[in-house]
Amino acid sequence: MKRTFGLFFVLGALLLVSTASQAQSFDCQKAGTPTEHAICNSRALSNLDMKMGTLYGVLQQLPMLMGARGDQTDAAQAFLTKRNACGADASCLTDAYQARNEAMETTIKDAMQDYCKAIELC
Repeated sequence: MKRTFGLFFVLGALLLVSTASQAQSFDCQKAGTPTEHAICNSRALSNLDMKMGTLYGVLQQLPMLMGARGDQTDAAQAFLTKRNACGADASCLTDAYQARNEAMETTIKDAMQDYCKAIELC
């Protein structure tokens, strides 16, 4: 149990460090679409975007089975399509980010649990 706690502690620390060092997943100085401007002009949307970027970075570091990395790339592209279809609609953008962040949190949790079992830590 202590080893499992340690594994999740390390993941949490990685999230905190990543969050502190990131900004939006794109450069607001170069924002060109209504969607990008809406995100840059809203602290709440910027925070959701930073969280999404951090979670995506964590996902890229996790050991995954063959094909899972491609699935994550496809999910990221689907999210961008959905997000950009929102235009400047803050409610739509919030819903899109929350759904994407929840999906990535679930994927991370499941991957960590699978890895923990695979190496017999839990």
